Formats: sequence, C-alpha cells, structure tokens
Amino acid sequence: MAIITQQYNGISGLAVNCQQYDALFNNDIIGILLTNQNGKITNINSFAENQFGYKPKELLGKPIELLIPRTRYEKRGNNSQGFYPYPQSSRIGKGQDIHAVRKNGSSFLVTVSLSRYKLEGKYYAMAFIMDITTRKNEEELVIQKEELERLTKEVMLNNQALEKKVENSTLILPEALQKLEKTITELKEANEKEKELGRLKSQFVSMASHEFRSPLSTILSSIDLIKKYNSPADEENRNRHIVKIQQGVKDLTYIMDNFLSLGKLEEGSVKVNFESIGKQDLMNHLEEIRIEMILASRKEQRIDLIFKLQQNLFNVDRKLLRNIMLNLISNAIKYSPEKSMINILCSDETSGLEISVRDEGIGISVEEQEHLFERFFRAGNALNIQGTGLGLHIIKKYLDLMGGDIRLTSKLNEGTLITIYIPF
Repeated sequence: MAIITQQYNGISGLAVNCQQYDALFNNDIIGILLTNQNGKITNINSFAENQFGYKPKELLGKPIELLIPRTRYEKRGNNSQGFYPYPQSSRIGKGQDIHAVRKNGSSFLVTVSLSRYKLEGKYYAMAFIMDITTRKNEEELVIQKEELERLTKEVMLNNQALEKKVENSTLILPEALQKLEKTITELKEANEKEKELGRLKSQFVSMASHEFRSPLSTILSSIDLIKKYNSPADEENRNRHIVKIQQGVKDLTYIMDNFLSLGKLEEGSVKVNFESIGKQDLMNHLEEIRIEMILASRKEQRIDLIFKLQQNLFNVDRKLLRNIMLNLISNAIKYSPEKSMINILCSDETSGLEISVRDEGIGISVEEQEHLFERFFRAGNALNIQGTGLGLHIIKKYLDLMGGDIRLTSKLNEGTLITIYIPF
C-alpha cells in the first residue's frame, strides 16, 4: 500500500493515511489494480478480484495479460517491458470493444484507464477497469429503438401513400378494399405454406438420414457376407442374408412410400375415389392385405381376420383403404413381440364400416396418446424401434379426406387397439 499511497499523494496532493486509502482502494465500486514495469500485478482491490472471479491475493505476481490479453486491444508487437516507458495517463477501449477474461474463461466488455508513474527509479501503472457490458446492451437497445422508430415512420408514410392512391383510384372503394384484403390473405397463406414447407423439409432430412441408415447398413453388410459364402455348403447362410436384403429393401420402400404419401397430402394432390364394391370383394381385398403382411411378420406372429358384415355393398376408396391397413398392421407387427397375436375385426354394425386392429405390443402411455397423430411424433418407449412417426398421421389424413375417424385405446405393455371408421 505504500507505493499506491505515495502515487495517490503525488497525483492529488492530498494527505491521506494508509488506513483511509486502504478503505478507499478496497471499497471502491470499480476494479483497480497496480502493475510493475514488467506488466506483473502488484496489488488489486477486492472489487476487481470479484469482477474477474479470483480469490484474494490469487492474482499477485500474475501478468496483466491474464485478465486483458494484449492481442485483444493492441496489434503492435511490443512486450510488457515496453508497455510503460513513460509516466503518462491513457485510456484503452475508447471507440472499440475490449474483452476482459474471467478466471472461468468467460469474457466481458470493459474500458481500461491507465495512470502511469515512476517511483524509486521503477515504472508502475494503475489500471481502472470498468465493466461496460450493461452500457453496451443499452446502446444496442437504443439503436434498435431508433431503427424501430424509423421503420414505423416508413410504414406510416407508406400507409399514407397507399391511402392517397386508394382515394385517387378510379376503382370503387369496396372493390379496392376487397382486392387488398384478398392479396393480404394470399400473402399470409403463401408465407405460412413456405414456413410449413421449410419445417417439413428439415424434419424430412433429419428423419430420412436416421431411418435410411439402418436398412442400408443391413443390406450392405449382408452383400459383403454373401460374397464370402461362395461354396455349396454355404447356401443356408446365403439364403439367410438374401432374406435380410429383401427385408431391408422392403423397409426402405415402406419409408419412401410414407414420405411420398405425406408429400402428396401436404400438396393437396390426394383425391378420394369412392367406388361401390360388394361384400365378398371387400373381404377378398382385406384378406390379400393380411396375407401380404404375414410375409413381413415377426417369428411365429399370427394375424387373424374376422368379418361381421351385414351390408352387401360398400362405398370405399380401395387404394386409400389398402394404405391405411398396411400402416396399421405394419405398426402392430413392429411394436409386438414374437409369437404374439394380431386380431383384425371388420364390421358394419354402426352407420359405417369399422375395422379394428388389436395387438399385444408395447402399448402407449396415456400422456403421449394425444400426440400420436402428429407428424413425425414417436412415443418414448418406441424410440429404439425403427420408424418414421408418419404412419398414424397419414392414416388420420386419409380418413379426414373420406369423412371418417380413428380411435385409439392402449395401455403400456398390454397392447393397443386402433379402430378406423368410414361412413356409408
């Protein structure tokens, strides 16, 4: 404290004792530190220690560059010994942002005022460090406010010009207003559609990169292994990997079909084509789907189909019904264990055609059931199972087009019952 007391007396000419100056030094609300001619810290007040996150006395003897790296504010190549050659004051950070560094590595904006002096043949510097982060933020807010005021004024001028044009227009005012409202509505709809398309593209890329990886890896690894099984004795191994390749291709086809279906639905290009089909024709159609899905089922899974039909004619879209059933049965297979039962019931006991699919799979929690029909949603207990999160969303869209509905009942680890309804 003797050094800094002598400097203080030399600058101000006031006679203050060490105790008074010590109170002033350590209770100031600005960071103060002293360095010698080598740039080493010889004293620092409590505020500065707290400001930089250091313990008391921890910075003594450390270089000033530890707190304010020279490269942050000075491009000249001189070293610490050449930094204090003349006992004059200066201010660092005026007109530029200076970044100080805390002990934890985080940085903040400061201005640094230096008071340089010579004592007993040695040069010293007293640095006053002020955190200007809040001030900078306030300056940014002022700039933003001014920009907002400018834009507001510009909008007002544009509105005034528009009103003047409307007044001078030869068009009838109601017609002009109607056209203006229509244009605004179209712009809003186009903007919303563009935003939705952007979100869809982003989700598609993320989901596709994840879901394509597994079947592609299976196909590539099986192809590599088949190359090694080139003797007659390896026929069983070859066949096993051929089946894996076929299943991988089916998985990729299923994923692509879902993405293509979603794209068509988003574009509004899916049209319902109702046709009258007889009871037996409907039963044959559903039976063909059941047989097709048996080939994709897991080991010893059973798929039973029961009919309780009274009507002789049904109005349905055969293609959309097929897509719906493929998705429903595929989900039941995927989320159910081996040797499990999948029951399909087709009835017309209400005012429409009802088809329910019941499985003995992992089920869905009550909390997540309300989100199941959202695009790309995956239940928490299904994240480790391959899937796109599009199946139920697409089914719901198809049923909406046909004026139908879908209901779901499920319990964790006890299975799921999904019923679709298509009105007559």
